[in-house]
Amino acid sequence: MRRLPVLTRSNLFVAVVALVIFQISPEHPGVIMVTRVLTGLLILGVLAETVVYFLRGWSGGTLFRESLPPLLLQGAFLAMIAIQFPEPAVLLVVIRAVLLLLPSLARTSRLSGFVSDIVTHPAQTVALSFLLAILAGTWLLMLPFTAVSGRGLSLIDALFTATSAICVTGLIVVDTATVFTVWGQIVIMLLIQVGGVGIMVLALFTLTLRRQAVSVESKLLLSYMISEKRITELSGALKRIVLITFGIEAVGAVLLFFFFQPVAHNTGHQVLLAVFHAVSAFCNAGFALFTTSLEQFHGHAGINTVVITLIIAGGISFGVLTNLFQFVRDTLRNIVSGRRSRVTRLTVNSKTVLLATVVLLTSGLFLFYALEFDKALSPYGTGQQYLAALFQSVTLRTAGFNTVPIDQLTTGTYIMMMVFMFVGGASGSTAGGIKVNNAAVILSYVNATRRGRGQTLLFGHAVGVRQTATAFTVLLFGIVSVVVGTFLMSLTEQAEPIRIVFEAVSAFGTVGLSTGITGDLTWQGRIIITVLMFIGRVGPLTLLAATATPAKRMNLAYPSADVAVG
Repeated sequence: MRRLPVLTRSNLFVAVVALVIFQISPEHPGVIMVTRVLTGLLILGVLAETVVYFLRGWSGGTLFRESLPPLLLQGAFLAMIAIQFPEPAVLLVVIRAVLLLLPSLARTSRLSGFVSDIVTHPAQTVALSFLLAILAGTWLLMLPFTAVSGRGLSLIDALFTATSAICVTGLIVVDTATVFTVWGQIVIMLLIQVGGVGIMVLALFTLTLRRQAVSVESKLLLSYMISEKRITELSGALKRIVLITFGIEAVGAVLLFFFFQPVAHNTGHQVLLAVFHAVSAFCNAGFALFTTSLEQFHGHAGINTVVITLIIAGGISFGVLTNLFQFVRDTLRNIVSGRRSRVTRLTVNSKTVLLATVVLLTSGLFLFYALEFDKALSPYGTGQQYLAALFQSVTLRTAGFNTVPIDQLTTGTYIMMMVFMFVGGASGSTAGGIKVNNAAVILSYVNATRRGRGQTLLFGHAVGVRQTATAFTVLLFGIVSVVVGTFLMSLTEQAEPIRIVFEAVSAFGTVGLSTGITGDLTWQGRIIITVLMFIGRVGPLTLLAATATPAKRMNLAYPSADVAVG
């Protein structure tokens, strides 16, 4: 990938600096003066770059054709400056926003080239793609059109919100329902979708639609991201992931469209409510367009059923969904036809995820009900109590919605919820946590050790030593992340310890439930939670692999160590 020219990089740098400075205090005279100076520099920079494009294009037809798009865009940019707006401060932000896009639009006409260049290491690419998406989301949420105030969010709040959306967490420092415009809410929904499916998955899917060849490096990256070992099956797996995602979200949105009709202002608002919550639920994001999340619908069987189904579908992974669909399809076909054709078997991974999901949801339902039936659930009828308990049990799978006030729960309930949030959903899904797959392997290893077996077994199959070690590594990394995050927040925040721990676990598990302290966090606390959300979404193994140094091959055998353990 060619490096941007010095002039373009300089314009980008000035634009970013101007945008950040403007966010400090848009009405301060000094800030206004500085932004005017920087805007003047940007105008000169764009004019200079336009002249350079023109001169290059004049010397050759090919260069002129390549320069035509940026020439038109920058011409539109200069025309905007000549227009007199009643709010010049807002105009400066808009102009800078357009400028930030111009060089990128001018030089990213070939997505395949971009993907091929950055894919050098799967783990590093995955981590980098999430980081770049977060930065892009931060920039978008700082633009004036996204917020009702007309100023956009501050840098810290925009970074926090973008990370929460991309990492499908749902923790918020500003009210999504009242602070953002419709366009801002759409931006958040798109960030959730990108974060839920995966940036590189969407990019590679775009290439397949354009029938462009995907490099071997890109195939290895995709194999790493979706845990598909068979390279020849990648194209099919990629299409299934995208079709499953959009298909399930579409069905959920259609159903929610009718259910949200009583609370919608108009048809457009009804569509937004339906699509936004369908995407947020399937991606396990937990963002809602209601100030109190879904509390007002605690007794609505239709909305609860649809959201619960979407959360579970998004939390059991694309691989399990595909395997389960094939199993059900073949079984029904045999029943209808009366034949005994071959039926696709459920894999060990699918059985593990499905069994763990049923156990966690059932135990969560009864535990929550037992702890809160005479407290937070007491205002509801018996049927609504069980429905609310079921919803909270499901949402602990890193979804983040709630139909009961979380800040009114007891300490015992918080502790129970933290255990479930820490475990999370399935590997390869939109959920976070240490994953039920790893938890199942760890429990099986403990059971094997207790029984004196030499092998860890799951459904009659042996689990390899490497897989067992990986599961324990994820567990240890998760514990360390939560402990360190809690310790740092205890130094910066004044909240109760149990609420701080809950916030840290919720961020690492990308759950999004909060006891009500998120909006009151200091800027240091918001940064800590932002880092925890990033770690929880990208995953411990990805971060460890991304930061690992190449191992040196050595033909050495070390003596055994006699360490007292146990």
